[in-house]
Amino acid sequence: MILLCVAAAVLFMAIGGVYFYSRGQKFVITMRTVEPPVQTEGLLLIIDPGHGGMDGGAVSLSGYEESEINLAIALRLEALAALYGIPTQMTRRTAELDYPPEADTIRAKKVADTRARVELINGTPYAVVISIHQNTYDGPGASGPHVFFAPTEASEAFAGVMQDALVSGLGLERRRVPTRVPSGVFLMNHIDCPAILVECGFLSNLWEEALLRTEAYQLRLAAILLAGYIQSVELLEARHFGG
Repeated sequence: MILLCVAAAVLFMAIGGVYFYSRGQKFVITMRTVEPPVQTEGLLLIIDPGHGGMDGGAVSLSGYEESEINLAIALRLEALAALYGIPTQMTRRTAELDYPPEADTIRAKKVADTRARVELINGTPYAVVISIHQNTYDGPGASGPHVFFAPTEASEAFAGVMQDALVSGLGLERRRVPTRVPSGVFLMNHIDCPAILVECGFLSNLWEEALLRTEAYQLRLAAILLAGYIQSVELLEARHFGG
């Protein structure tokens, strides 16, 4: 399944590259509000590009904001999922965010955005969340993905499948153990559906940071995330529908 998704990603990159570059553009990030919730009778994959707007997240060694890389991977995951007919919903699909008028400080804006995402997720039937992030460490040696899981039913099993998919798909020797998300991560601790947070790599590692900024690696990560989700469908359906 991982190889199939990666192959589809390569095909998508070839077709998409012709389309986007023939029009003189790449993935264009515009200022738009999030679309209304998608209606579906089955699972709905909610893709959450971490941070955004006033909250840029971590900053890479070369000055790139984490939020920018998160969104690039998320948009590719959304596009690949569409090729497989998998329903998705983005918590954001823009670099800029709309905030309520009363959110007049950076902290208030961050809180308002996080609460809006929680409201969207908890208001969506049969939701499954993949939240996309990038990691940092005090030193250049750390590298590789790490999957965290929400304290909700089926999340830990989902994280295990996804961690295995990332190790296999990226050809890694080192396998981190999926970890329960820290209590301070508000979104992941206030939603009630299966959810994982994927730290795709380390912005503090110069070599990996350069990879994470490339379209090819972003697409590869998106393909692996999709493969991990597809491999988890049975356990996720059991969580939502029983069986």
